[in-house]
Amino acid sequence: MIKKWTKILVLLGIKESYLFSKNSLGLAVHPFKTLRSLQREKDRSQQLLFLIWPVLMLMVGLIFDWLVLIILSLLMFGYLSYWMMKVWSVSGRDEGVW
Repeated sequence: MIKKWTKILVLLGIKESYLFSKNSLGLAVHPFKTLRSLQREKDRSQQLLFLIWPVLMLMVGLIFDWLVLIILSLLMFGYLSYWMMKVWSVSGRDEGVW
């Protein structure tokens, strides 16, 4: 029973780390396309990772008083917010909301 759960958790960890790496690279290269696919696929675990990542960096920066991490997390939050607004504005027009 424990061996079965360990195998499932290892496979899930590999899958999530692959998706996180793929989406991180996608955000750097083509953020609109990556965020739009995350929204369309409704992959809540990946959406949560990208929402929590800047917050974790901010918390570590505040705890250890690292100005570089604080600035980096605020820049990352601004970058993700900008592109999410772009995705929401286009997806709203596509669905007839706007």
